[in-house]
Amino acid sequence: MQAISSKDNQYLKLARSLQRKKGRVEHGCFLIEGARLGEEAAAAGLTIRLAFISAAAEPRARQVAEQLDAAGHPVYELPAHVLAGVSATETSQGIILIAELPAALPLPLGGHCYALLDAVADPGNVGAIIRSAAAAGVAGLILGPGCADAYSPKAVRAAMGGLFRLPLAVAASDEEAYTLARGLNIALYGSAMEGTDIRDLMPELRQPHLWLLGAEAAGLSAFWRQIADALISLPMAAGAESLNVAAAAAVFFYQSFLRK
Repeated sequence: MQAISSKDNQYLKLARSLQRKKGRVEHGCFLIEGARLGEEAAAAGLTIRLAFISAAAEPRARQVAEQLDAAGHPVYELPAHVLAGVSATETSQGIILIAELPAALPLPLGGHCYALLDAVADPGNVGAIIRSAAAAGVAGLILGPGCADAYSPKAVRAAMGGLFRLPLAVAASDEEAYTLARGLNIALYGSAMEGTDIRDLMPELRQPHLWLLGAEAAGLSAFWRQIADALISLPMAAGAESLNVAAAAAVFFYQSFLRK
């Protein structure tokens, strides 16, 4: 391990730039913070450019740093207050990795369940949906225009390693997203309050399908409502108006998972 003491170090400047999407696109990498995510990133085979370890890091974090160092990855040790200038959390575990953005790959064909996010703008929601999708065996996820960047620090933390396992496609337009979705040759089901009760759709969920999930406030856009093969709703107790999109996504995904 090498030591860093100055906050103006070139690698720390790089790390700070990765807090913003512009920096991630420019440098082709993103931040991974925390011992558990560090372990999962290494296990998933991500390309780790370098890592920072705080002099006051927790034992688990230090163990991850030592394993990365032994594997030949550059690891830099620095004072806790210097690492705090890079950290996106209030209580850092003392380890931050810089990893290369994965190469874009086609969505795998032949899966049972897929999902498409329509302008889901909150990175915490995008990350939570990715986490649920990975846990429920979703075969692939499409991020449409207006969605938060899945590689932002907040989304990465919320995904809890699911981002490293779930095939992900990013579409620059609704038309591109539509081409990706229809190219799977499966039914498209849109989430909408006025839709058919999901309990009436149970037999159909035994066949391959894709869930269309809309923005936090506006819901599914008119573009996707018109394209969907059916609009589906989740039953709720009297007086309840809506579910958070990440919570609704988890319910949809597990209904599909149970009917594979």
